[in-house]
Amino acid sequence: MEKNRQVGGDTEAIREFPEETLCPSCGKFVGAYEKCPYCGTELKKRMSIIFFKRAALVLAIGGLALLWFTATKIKIPIVRIGDINARMNNAVVEVRGKVVKVSMTGRDGVSFDVDDGSEQVRAQAFRGRSKMRELGNVPQVGDVVSVVGSIQMTEKYGTSLMINIPSRVKVTPARVERIPIGGATLENQNKLVEVVGEIVSARQSGGNIFLSIGDTTGVIDVPLFESDLNRVKDREAISTIGKELRVVGTIDEYRGKPQIKIRDVEKIEVLKDDTIPTNKIPGYEKIREGAEKGKKPGASREGGEGESESQSSVFF
Repeated sequence: MEKNRQVGGDTEAIREFPEETLCPSCGKFVGAYEKCPYCGTELKKRMSIIFFKRAALVLAIGGLALLWFTATKIKIPIVRIGDINARMNNAVVEVRGKVVKVSMTGRDGVSFDVDDGSEQVRAQAFRGRSKMRELGNVPQVGDVVSVVGSIQMTEKYGTSLMINIPSRVKVTPARVERIPIGGATLENQNKLVEVVGEIVSARQSGGNIFLSIGDTTGVIDVPLFESDLNRVKDREAISTIGKELRVVGTIDEYRGKPQIKIRDVEKIEVLKDDTIPTNKIPGYEKIREGAEKGKKPGASREGGEGESESQSSVFF
């Protein structure tokens, strides 16, 4: 409420305040102060204002505590991926399953496909890969994971699970079986294995590198794709003929033949010692002869189009 008073020749607007907000001694506005800042008078008959001020503070703190409790203690529902539907859009859920594919995205992102036997869903974090590396919970192919995130459904990208808190990804590492290369057969397709082999041929096509590695039991192809190789500092170290590598990956199929799909290209190990007799690698001379003529076909990611035999080859 305002009223006017005459000051000299001008009219000045004066706002009227409730009496309990004015100092009873000097009459000036003191609001919620318990002591007048102008004359120092103790304001003792102001219990209603003081009470509401303190009550508001208590309620604010209590509300924050309730939100924290709800966010950290409430039980997140575990759902089967095949049961996710449009009514669950934006819901926070937990899914559990096996990782079948992993991709590093952007500068600090990661995405991975989870299969729980009913269906697959892509879990992704646009940020947080560095934090997950610190926590040791960046999933790899074959690992079993428990992931808490919010379901996002869009017409363009379909259904995905957005990870907002990296620590809510729990990883149980997969068991890796060490086998000779000759044991990497199509009967063992999708098995996660570790093999050691000597590079008997290496061909570069664009940014991709196609290796053949062998031991005394057999030879197998190992495709390395540009999107993965971008994370490798020294490509030559993992593609020099005669070098021995230790690789971990899943047994895959391409054109009716087995190949090793690398689990994490950054963890390919170049061995210092020569442990495999080159002359004992089955078909070594034939492979080298075919490689020199540029006749060895390449491999394809995800069973897509492969390299044609007419494409140029570069050997390291």
